Amino acid sequence: MAILTVPKVLREKLGDEGVEALITLLNEAAHHERNNLLGILEERFERRVADEGARLDKRIAEEATRQEVLLAETEKRLDHRITEEVTRLEVLLAETEKRLDQRIAGEVARLEALLAETEKRLDHRITEEVARLEVLLAETEKRLDQRIAGEVARLDKRITEEAAKVDNRITEEVAGLRQQIAAVDNRITSEMARMGERMAGMRADLIRWMFIFWVGQLGTLIAILFAFFR
Repeated sequence: MAILTVPKVLREKLGDEGVEALITLLNEAAHHERNNLLGILEERFERRVADEGARLDKRIAEEATRQEVLLAETEKRLDHRITEEVTRLEVLLAETEKRLDQRIAGEVARLEALLAETEKRLDHRITEEVARLEVLLAETEKRLDQRIAGEVARLDKRITEEAAKVDNRITEEVAGLRQQIAAVDNRITSEMARMGERMAGMRADLIRWMFIFWVGQLGTLIAILFAFFR
């Protein structure tokens, strides 16, 4: 650490150069002492660290040995305990299996008996239901036969009525068609008469025009012959 101030009395005694030299000397001495102190502290620290490391290594080795011994003993005890537990569980499992087999056998016998009783009751109930359904089916069939017979009779009556209506309508339609046919025949007859009259007129006109045509042709021919022989 540098010296910043010097007492006034000492400065007056030594002068400025002496003060500067004194300050430099003191700084160098302080620096040297600090280096020596740091070296000593560093050596002590390294020695202490080495001692502590050796003690820790020794303690770690002792603890590792002790833990290994303890682990071996614990493993041995656990193996023995596991063997005992496995044996006990095997015995318990055998007893449990035996009890379960007995219980299963009892339950199977009980269920078989219950199943037989249930099957017997169901057979009886099915027989009763079949008989009831057969009776109901017979009654339903009888009612349906009666209803079908009634519907057939009603339909026969309705068909007869509809057939009579259709016959009447056909008769009326035939009479109407006959009247229409007679009217058409009369119309055709009148049209044929008119066509005959028109054809007679056309025939007379055709004969007249043919006569005029041939007379003209004959006159032309006579004129040509007359001109030729003249």
